[in-house]
Amino acid sequence: MKSNYGKSMILVLLLAVSASLHAQTATNMSDSTMRLRSIFLESGCASNGLGLNYEQRLKRDPRWGWRAGVAWGFGMESASMLYSTSSRIYTGSLGMNYLIGKKRSKLELGAGVSAGLYNSHFELKFVDKEKSNSFGWYAYGNIGYRYQGKKGFQFRAGWSPLTGFGTKHGLNSYADIFYLSFGWAF
Repeated sequence: MKSNYGKSMILVLLLAVSASLHAQTATNMSDSTMRLRSIFLESGCASNGLGLNYEQRLKRDPRWGWRAGVAWGFGMESASMLYSTSSRIYTGSLGMNYLIGKKRSKLELGAGVSAGLYNSHFELKFVDKEKSNSFGWYAYGNIGYRYQGKKGFQFRAGWSPLTGFGTKHGLNSYADIFYLSFGWAF
């Protein structure tokens, strides 16, 4: 059921982007002082942990933009005093986004892919330790709020569905992640 839910959410995201394209006019980006590049720190979304990203708006239509980033994540679980597991995740991501709105506050819709190395550790106390490395990827969408101040401050927050569509190296399930980012536009 979760995979159907994930596919439904991606379909909703694609429909929202399509509807917004038809409803928008070029005058919505009347903010001629909009900065076309930014660097931001992000937690969640494509970063899956903590990431550093670069984004650039397209000159021809600055409502559209692309982003690229690198990220690091860490997770740990101790189910009992007998064993523990931990994971380190090193990823890179690429994505596109579209901005809807006037002035400094905008709705951001986006999609992309994140891929990387997953380093897992399993320790059975006093007996055995195992380590494994694997490649993994997931597709993500994002729907959120974006604020860009006059002097360059940038704030983003929203919701991001993730899925690997159950493929061999993809995320095996659907996940909802909220994201938060702070950055500088120039």
